[in-house]
Amino acid sequence: MKKYIVPFLMLSMAFVSIGESYGATGERLVGGMGNKFVRGIVNTFTGWIEIPAQIVKGYNTSTGDKLAGATIGIFKGVWHGVGRTISGVGEMASFWAADPDTNEGVGVPLDADYAWQTGVPYDMAKPSVTEATFYPIGNKLMRGAGNALLGFCEFPGQIAKGTKLKSWDIGIIKGLWYWFSREVDGIYDIMSFPLPNPRDTMGLAFDEKWPWDALTESVKH
Repeated sequence: MKKYIVPFLMLSMAFVSIGESYGATGERLVGGMGNKFVRGIVNTFTGWIEIPAQIVKGYNTSTGDKLAGATIGIFKGVWHGVGRTISGVGEMASFWAADPDTNEGVGVPLDADYAWQTGVPYDMAKPSVTEATFYPIGNKLMRGAGNALLGFCEFPGQIAKGTKLKSWDIGIIKGLWYWFSREVDGIYDIMSFPLPNPRDTMGLAFDEKWPWDALTESVKH
């Protein structure tokens, strides 16, 4: 038991320091972790609800053969159900991690935050299948590869930023946190790139879009 106490205390102190460095957004840091963990738990255990939900949606929204609409709903329900469950496991395991600022244009979005909500069904064929489906799936894979392979760039990048602000210690803490967060987020995106994912992110957003952005900006200036 004792071997877990020191790492836990160090992690707690790190998050306190990060929260203080963000000032007013410290609440978002803690609140984001809590909301992310809760949504992760709920989606992990309720992803299966997508199957009956999508069958009903397919039946009700079909303008032609209702049976065909319900049948399509079965396949869509399985796809969405697996995606929701996997995203739930990912959020539950990475509730502590920072997140990309948005999922806009990245991955095919789930209809709603939770399986039992109607939400806004996503049209995978408008304006075209390529733009609505293939591009978002490709963007998810590309984001995952960038974060997983080059997440380490956050460490020197955040240290450089922190040094300029005379807060090199915060730069080290943020650099490590962002680095590990990028790795976890990246692995999730790679493993789940063909599957639907939540429309939004809940964790505190990274300062930059890509892991190397902080480093390149520091070099430029």
